[in-house]
This record gives sequence, structure tokens and C-alpha cells, in this order.
Amino acid sequence: MDHRKEIDRLYKLEYGRPGELVFRFVGLGLGALIIYQYTGWIASWVWLVNFVAGHLVYLLFLRSRPARCTGRDTGIATGLFLWLLASFLWMPVELMASPDPAMMLSGAALFGSGLVYMIFRADRMAVQVWGEIAVIWAMCVLALVQVMGAIPDPLARLGVSVAVLALGVYFAITLLAARKARLEAELAALRSVQAQKMEAVGQLTGGIAHDFNNILTAVIGNLELYEAVPDPVERDRFVAQSRAAALRAAGLVQHLLAYSRKSTMTIAVHDTADLIEEVRALTCRLIPTSIAVEIDVPPALPVAVDQSQFMTALVNLVVNARDAMQKTGGQLAIRVGIELRDQPLVQSDGYQLPPGSYVRIAVEDSGPGIPPEILRRVTEPFFTTKPVGQGSGLGLSMVEGFARQSHGALQIGNTRSGARVAILLPLAKCRDAALQPSKPEVLPQAQTPADTPAQGSQAAAPALPPAGARVPSPACPGGVSATPRLGGAPPRGYGFKTG
Repeated sequence: MDHRKEIDRLYKLEYGRPGELVFRFVGLGLGALIIYQYTGWIASWVWLVNFVAGHLVYLLFLRSRPARCTGRDTGIATGLFLWLLASFLWMPVELMASPDPAMMLSGAALFGSGLVYMIFRADRMAVQVWGEIAVIWAMCVLALVQVMGAIPDPLARLGVSVAVLALGVYFAITLLAARKARLEAELAALRSVQAQKMEAVGQLTGGIAHDFNNILTAVIGNLELYEAVPDPVERDRFVAQSRAAALRAAGLVQHLLAYSRKSTMTIAVHDTADLIEEVRALTCRLIPTSIAVEIDVPPALPVAVDQSQFMTALVNLVVNARDAMQKTGGQLAIRVGIELRDQPLVQSDGYQLPPGSYVRIAVEDSGPGIPPEILRRVTEPFFTTKPVGQGSGLGLSMVEGFARQSHGALQIGNTRSGARVAILLPLAKCRDAALQPSKPEVLPQAQTPADTPAQGSQAAAPALPPAGARVPSPACPGGVSATPRLGGAPPRGYGFKTG
């Protein structure tokens, strides 16, 4: 059992809902005041003070626990909670013993609310569950003793005793069933997670073995040809091809590290516009002229990222967008803007992006889009829809790893005209318009995108325009002009606030 998690759970149960907490203590204060005004009982104030003091002790104890808790900590927390439970239920029992119908009904309602709250808690520690059952039974016996004196008929006494006994028994059965259901659900969830991990490990190792086998085949084959061919020119070509294969292996390792979010990152604050310009320079010869390109980057949007990994990730997205329109041509857009989130972004695997201000870098294409049946799988390692030899399936998984390691997230979806993949990165605190990023890094061949085919570098002519420049229409077939904008208002849909 993780005692630290149990302490956190106990704290969240009691104090994690501010609205309910205010309602509880305000209601308790009003209840004590009404009881005092109605009956003149000083005990109502004693009840209130004891309950509030108990909560203060309980709260201070839960918040003062160390990072590594033990069974002693959870045991003391259990004892404090049982004390709180008994101190609360004491007054409802006193009210139920009153001959006044209003007080009797009020006491029964308060006692019932305590029982419902116990079931809602669904505590999992056996000692705590049995302690709660013992407290409820003790209060039932106390109520029974107090009302027996006012019931002269033996048959009526028997009926009341059976009713109270039934309440205690069924409460115990319900509480134990709730504990069993909770434990079974946690065990099922643990087994499911373990099965998913094993499946992912199997898929990952199979993909790694397949890719490295291809690379080693190329290395060994070229070295064998080197030994068999006497021509120095041919031998140099075989050595160059072996070296290129070895660099692909090094690149594959880098992508695996990025996917596992364990790669070393050199974090610095950069202006997004400067990073996009570096990406444009890297990809200027990867996109054919049949694809019109638009770059929309407002100025002064700083992000704290590793420059090399950012460019590698974005080049992967650009190449994926290009491949989606390789045969038909179309439009590729890189749009940057601010996204303000006042609610966490919960993704399909449970990852949560906290509320805050984020820079959204979206790459859109006008291709066929992503089929809904594979949309949830596109970030799985080695999952690819490209033909054999044209993609390793590590591109999007690497991009997601980079985004999360940078405290951001990756969003993937379809638009009316194609697909959109967006990286969300936290907006850096530095908003200086004269921001000077560190010197741009040039990606070595080993860090080229995992899904970029070897022939990609032989594409026809530059297609991505420089940020801030207007490209004449002859650069785009069909008279379509690629008109990037640098500065001005963000494009529609990228300066919005989401809930």
C-alpha cells in the first residue's frame, strides 16, 4: 500500500472540495446556533467547538506528513477521523432521543447524512472501514439506550431494536461491499495498465529489432562489398553508405530517447518566429512546388525549449503534411498563436496539460486527413501508414515526447480540408520584443526526421517562404500565392480562449 497516496486521498476527501467544505461548516455553525436558540443547550456550542478543533488537528496532521509516509501515519490519520466521526454523530443521537418531533427528525437526517458520507468515502483500509462500522454501531446502541426509557411497550421495544439492528447490519454490508468493489476496480486497473505496458514493450522491441536489422543489413552488406570490390571509388561509396546507415541508427536512438522523454535537453528562451525561420531554412528543399505554403507567425511569442529538438519535431510535422499531399498537391500552413486554457487539457492516455497560457504551433495540410479509426494510434511507436521503407513510425511519437518533456502537449485532429497537428508549449515569461535567442543549431544528419525518406532531399525547388516575405505567384502552380504573415493579429481560431 502506498501510504503517501492514502494520506493525499484522505486530504482530498475532506478538504478537496471547497464548496462542500464551506457548506459543511456554515451548516454546522447555523445548526449549533439554532439548537441553542431552540433548546438553550450549551452542549450545542461544545459540539461545534469540538468538531472544528478536531478538523484543525486532522488538517494539520495530513498536511505535515513527509514525502515518504508509513503505516503509522495512516494509522494516526484513521484514529483522528474516527474521533471526528464520533464527535459529529454524538449530537444527532442526542437530538433523536428528544421527544420533540422537529429535533427528532433533524437528528435522524443528520445521522443519515453521516451514513451516506461514509459510503461515499469508499475507504479501502480494513482497519478504517471496521472502525467506521464500530463507531456507527456504538452510536446506534447509544440511541437505542436513550429511547428505550420512553417506550413502555415490550413489543415496541423489540421492534425498535430490530430496526436499529437492521440499520447497523446493512450499513456494515454496504460499507464492506463498497470497499471490495473499490479494491477490485483498482486491481483491474492495475492489470489493464500492466497488460498495456507489456503490449507496448512488445511492439516497441519488435519495431526496434526490425529497424536496426535493416540498418545493420545495410552496414554489413556495404562492408562486404567494400572487401570484394577493388575499385577505390566504389569502395569509398560503400564506406559512405555504411556511414549513412550508422548515422540513421544514431538518429533512431535519438528519437527513442525523445519518445521516452529521457533525452538531454538544452533549454533556452527563443522567439517562436526565429525558430520557425530556422525550420523553414531546413525544409526549404523538401517540399515540391505543387504544394503552396503559408507561414503565419505573430512576433514576440517566447518559448523555453531545446532549439534542436523543437526544429526536429516541427520538421517531422512538415514532412508528414507534405507526404499527405505528395501525389495531389495542396496547401500547407504553419500557424502560430496564443491559446489560453482555464481548464486542464485531458488527453486519451490520461496525460493532463494544466491551465495556463500556451503558444500553439499548428501544421495543417489539405490532404485526405487521418481516418478516425487510427487517430488514437498515430502516436504509438513504430505505427505508420506509409509504405514499407518510407517511415519508421517514430515521427509523431517523438514529437509527443518532445512536447510533454517541454511541459506542453500534442493535439492531433482533422479539419474540413485535411489534418492538423499542433504543439502546445508554455508561453515563456520573457515577453521582450527584442528577445535574442541563442545561436541557431544546425541539425546533423543523424537527427533528420525519422519519417523522412532518403530521396526527400532530392525534391525539386524551395517551397517554404521566408517568414515575413511575400512570394510571387509563379512560385506556386495554378496561380496560388503563398503569403506568409509575420506580425499583426493572429489568424482566426488561434487567439481564442478554451474551456
